Amino acid sequence: MASEDKSQKSKNGDATRGKGKTPAERPFDMWLHKQLHAMYDEITAEPLPDDLLNLIDRDADKKK
Repeated sequence: MASEDKSQKSKNGDATRGKGKTPAERPFDMWLHKQLHAMYDEITAEPLPDDLLNLIDRDADKKK
């Protein structure tokens, strides 16, 4: 019976935490989203190197 209580708490604990809020509305998630964008937006905007594009093209051609 005690193990049932523990499993019930762990199942319901995650589901009810932040209930009614989407992940983007939680303060930590908003902060994390902002920080990740500040760190990586510039990098993700860079073009892919030609060597990598060639590898992707060759792999796509092999699958056809």
